[in-house]
Amino acid sequence: MELFKKLFSKGITDVVDSVSNVIDRFTLSKEEKQEFKLEMQSRMMQLESELEETYRKELDARQEIIKAELTQGDNYTKRARPTIVYAGMLFIFLVYVIVPVIAYISGADKMPDIQLPNEFWWAWGTVVGVYGVGRSAEKMGITNKLTNYMTGSGANKVPTTINKAEG
Repeated sequence: MELFKKLFSKGITDVVDSVSNVIDRFTLSKEEKQEFKLEMQSRMMQLESELEETYRKELDARQEIIKAELTQGDNYTKRARPTIVYAGMLFIFLVYVIVPVIAYISGADKMPDIQLPNEFWWAWGTVVGVYGVGRSAEKMGITNKLTNYMTGSGANKVPTTINKAEG
């Protein structure tokens, strides 16, 4: 937070100084100029406070999401990728590793020409791509209905109270 205070306090001073330089061109009394500078500084500080509060709320929301994911009881959804990703990897492993190894061990003269169809690659690649984009968005803090549909995680459904004793 110190970094933000230094950054914003210097920014506020610079903005107030630049605005006061513009105001100096107009014919105002010294008291009016000083009053304007103080009012401007007050409003800029209020804006800084609101920005800091918004940032704090976002960090708190992310923290609550992480807590909710870690405290859930279902180990499969806590650690596993979607089943479709694992199933696709299993098919790829079977077709491109196990079948050729079995053919080699059995002494076949010619390796079997088994390939997964293009439709498999398009469908599986699309699912994995959409899931990857959704999870990346969630990890960046973007949680909404779209990312929920993309990942199926429900990360934006943060419980209002994690521990009922606290709330």
